[in-house]
Amino acid sequence: MKDWKEYIESTFKPISEFKIDDKTQIGEIGIYSLTHNLTKTRFDFIYPDEDWKKIGDVQFYNSKTKGWSGEFWEAEFNETEKQRLNEFLEPALEKGWSSKDFYLLGKHYQSKVYWNKKFDGKNFGYYTGFGCLWFVLFPFLWISTKLMELNFINGMKKIIIEPTNKNVC
Repeated sequence: MKDWKEYIESTFKPISEFKIDDKTQIGEIGIYSLTHNLTKTRFDFIYPDEDWKKIGDVQFYNSKTKGWSGEFWEAEFNETEKQRLNEFLEPALEKGWSSKDFYLLGKHYQSKVYWNKKFDGKNFGYYTGFGCLWFVLFPFLWISTKLMELNFINGMKKIIIEPTNKNVC
């Protein structure tokens, strides 16, 4: 493999299982997206340079949840960065992942994304919903989140996202 584009084509197989949206041409937004036809997980390769030797970021999402992968950040095409990207994509491609989405009065304010389908271990927190009020409401939202996780109050939605690789149990 000589660049990130070849890496993508070799990693996302069969490519026929993905819808490709290439917006990396001049005048476009600079994102190369692949969406898995069955799971609906979307992978964004953001701001590749002209020869695909460097990418600005990689992220994955799924419409079933407000949670997402977090930032991969810039990477040159080399063996170390390919390994780092393989580890970053493993939940979406091989193992599956999960998210706890939290809602207050019907408005999403937080997601906790786990790199497995069991909702355990380290998680990536993603916050939305209340803008600058988040700082004022933090104590209330923190307590609400804990009570939702303990099932004392409603407002938490648990979502499991299956991996795109169908051969995984």
